[in-house]
Amino acid sequence: MLILKNRTLGWSLLVTAVFGITLASCSDDDDPTPQKRSKEYPLTVSTGTGGGKVTLQELTDSTFTMTIRIDKSTKDTTYHFVLFNGNKDTTVLDTFHLVKSVKSATTGAPVEARWENVKEITIGEDTKKWNYDSVLKYRAFARVAFVDKGVTPEKDSVVAIGNIGSAQ
Repeated sequence: MLILKNRTLGWSLLVTAVFGITLASCSDDDDPTPQKRSKEYPLTVSTGTGGGKVTLQELTDSTFTMTIRIDKSTKDTTYHFVLFNGNKDTTVLDTFHLVKSVKSATTGAPVEARWENVKEITIGEDTKKWNYDSVLKYRAFARVAFVDKGVTPEKDSVVAIGNIGSAQ
């Protein structure tokens, strides 16, 4: 019986030592979560009043969210938030993405459109993988406009415009 107690004591000490060494060798040296990046681009108007901004926010799964915001709006006006190829000084408008159309509920309030969790984009006939770094390298501009139905022929009235990505 004494031999059995001694062996049990020995085995329990050995198991405790192995468990202690295993536990001590574990460390929390995982790489820290990378910081999510963000970038803002200003939107301006030729009159100098109003304007807004485009905000890009990188998400943890390599996707991004783009928010286009104008600082002031007019009630019951539908604003079109559109991205174009090139830069804002180009004379030919080549649309590559309509982010959203938003109808303003009040006068003077900001209005924004969000393009969320973007993973890919279709430009022309091609669908491409699209991430935060892709936007920073892409030459484009954002434009917010509404259709002015008070003139003949109807025309777009630009509220705010600004370069984004490499067109900056």
